[in-house]
Amino acid sequence: MTRPLNSLLLASSLVLLACGPQTPAQAPGGPAKGTEPGGIATGPTPDLTPVPAPQGLVAVGRLGNPAQAIDTIASWAKFPIDVRAMVRKGDPEMAQLLVFDAPVEIAVALDDKGIGDFPQPFVVVSVGVNSVEGVVNFAKRHRQSARMLRPGVYLIRKGEGGPACAVAASVGKSPARLVCGDREEDVDALLSYATRGLPTEALGKSDLHIEIQAEPLRRRYAKELRQLRTMAMPFIMSELSLDSPRFDRALADAAHGMADEVLALAEDVDKIRVESGIDKAGGLVNTTVSLKFRAQSSWTVQTMLDAGKRGKGAPEKFWKLPKEAEMATFGVGASAKRYDAIRKTLSELIDGALEKERVPRKVRDQISELMLETWTTEGEVVYAHGDVASTAAVAPKGEGALVRERIRSYLGWYVIGIDEKPAKYKGYLDRLVKLYNDAQLRQLLDKQLKVKAKDLPKLSSRPSRAPGMPPGSIVYELNLPSAFFAKMDGKVSAPKVATPALSVVMILVPDGDSSWVGLSADEKSVTAKLIEMRKGTSTLAGREGIAPLKTSKSVSGGFFTIGNLAKSLATAMNDSGLGDHLKALTLMPHHGETPMLMWTTVTGGATPSMEWTFRVPKAVVEDIGAIAPSFAASRRDRNPEVPEAGMPERPVMP
Repeated sequence: MTRPLNSLLLASSLVLLACGPQTPAQAPGGPAKGTEPGGIATGPTPDLTPVPAPQGLVAVGRLGNPAQAIDTIASWAKFPIDVRAMVRKGDPEMAQLLVFDAPVEIAVALDDKGIGDFPQPFVVVSVGVNSVEGVVNFAKRHRQSARMLRPGVYLIRKGEGGPACAVAASVGKSPARLVCGDREEDVDALLSYATRGLPTEALGKSDLHIEIQAEPLRRRYAKELRQLRTMAMPFIMSELSLDSPRFDRALADAAHGMADEVLALAEDVDKIRVESGIDKAGGLVNTTVSLKFRAQSSWTVQTMLDAGKRGKGAPEKFWKLPKEAEMATFGVGASAKRYDAIRKTLSELIDGALEKERVPRKVRDQISELMLETWTTEGEVVYAHGDVASTAAVAPKGEGALVRERIRSYLGWYVIGIDEKPAKYKGYLDRLVKLYNDAQLRQLLDKQLKVKAKDLPKLSSRPSRAPGMPPGSIVYELNLPSAFFAKMDGKVSAPKVATPALSVVMILVPDGDSSWVGLSADEKSVTAKLIEMRKGTSTLAGREGIAPLKTSKSVSGGFFTIGNLAKSLATAMNDSGLGDHLKALTLMPHHGETPMLMWTTVTGGATPSMEWTFRVPKAVVEDIGAIAPSFAASRRDRNPEVPEAGMPERPVMP
């Protein structure tokens, strides 16, 4: 097992163990001789002198009250478990040692004196305990070594090569802390800060706080990054070069551009912060991820700021999307000029590669033309996705029928609104159809890939004749033949019972100076959604739970639901023979339809920032709690060796 994975497992174990009783109890067997009433070993006064953060500190994290957070989520999910009782049953002695309202904390620092260009950083996780002596006695009873490093500080190990822990007096909410890491070097480097510095750091009032500082990384690895860039260029050219002047020149431009952008972005980034909290009164779990910059020299930050100037929150088009959507988003396009160099370089790369393969110039020109028209949308874009009704009960039982229905169901329906004139997208899609059906391209596919034209899905366009669709609506249709599904199902011979063909359609609908696009393998369903949307019936304007999106001055945002994810997971598990999980979905009290909101805001200035907010309502947790036992039971049915949730027979430290 790798050291990073050891740290992750160690942290998970400590968090789990921190879910016992809220009130610290005395050490097993009553107060030890020579202890004060609080359970701290008597002797020399412990050194609690404040310790500043080490110079190479990269990241800190704090889970303020794990027991309280788990209690709240468990109560929302209606899990019939008592975590504290589980801890006490697993190991009463351990339960008596932990201070359960003390935070679980993590610290990561660079090793400036380590071996190699990128030495392993120091990483420790710490939990609050009520007695140094109690932890030492616990370790000895479980045949772990406990060596005194200095008065009141003990190193605890279980064999050689495993994680190392130290227990020492601490400031903060607990009189002592157990500090663990992969190596003794980790504990030695960060023990003082973990017990006399980090517990008093102001990390906000959120239940969970994680902060990553870029400056120590920049100070330590700036030279190595520049060297890596210099060393990587010859490798990239030697591995990807085609000995084609046009392609190789474009490849060099792309590689240099990407390397320069990575270095510029590394110079711009200041810190990353994650904060998550439980709002009991509002019934919400709120999470915010913020990315702060100290400069704006990179293309990424400049493009972000350009979008920030255009961000005004959810546009009017967003509220016209179908009410039944399981996911809906909005966003603003960046200036098309910002992508000019990218489009040109990619066009040269593709054209150079095709020229090397002797692809006819006519075909290459069509591909380049399409490439140069990509990433040119500057207006607002809205998007919605939903489910289509299953036809499994009435679908023909031909070979490949299951694959056909799976594709139709997984694709569902999409509705996209674009603040651009429809003529622009009609021209783009018409050229795509023309390229797909180009005779020279078909000959090339037959010659190079042995793919016959008759075996390719048919791509064509036609006017939409559906009642209620506006004039000028065009259907672009990709027809997947019966043989396609048989091959997808692993059939090499002609199927005895042919499965009907399936048409995947994209419908372009004009709306003045704007465009709407529908996409689905069920033309009837997506057409109905487009017509309902035009009539203004059953739209997101009447959807409950998404009102906060109206007030956020964001550059992008939207919502999604747990229902679509659960249906996809259930279908995949059914295909594996794990039972009928679709029936289990009916157990969700809110039917998986509660929206989880998200939005992104950008703040300009000399030190710009981007903030992503994610909000999970209590109803979502209740739905997950209702369906989780069904999925867990099926997993155990398939693999009887999978244990039920519970505590290990005897947890040990570390």
